[in-house]
Amino acid sequence: MCVLCYDLAPAEHWSNEVSDGDSNDLPGRSRYRRTRILSAVLAPYGLTVSDPGSGPYCVIADRKGSAEVVAGLPAVWQAAGRLSPSEIDVLDPELLHALTMGGPA
Repeated sequence: MCVLCYDLAPAEHWSNEVSDGDSNDLPGRSRYRRTRILSAVLAPYGLTVSDPGSGPYCVIADRKGSAEVVAGLPAVWQAAGRLSPSEIDVLDPELLHALTMGGPA
């Protein structure tokens, strides 16, 4: 994505403002937490999530070098669907169990 498109990408989504309810949250804490959760969910599908820390964007990448810059949670799932070698099912019982136990799926 070029710099111009990067700056023009839609940024607003309701999930961008969700926090865990702690009024003493440090700036960016909920964003860091969301990135960690997305990383845990997408790792079994061979995908990584990184947050450059500027704007509402993150980068979804596969292990082959393909990557997409996305803004907002809906775009994360769309990019993950395009980059993953298999269908992503975030309600897969094995994935949910592994996430609950804190281990890899």
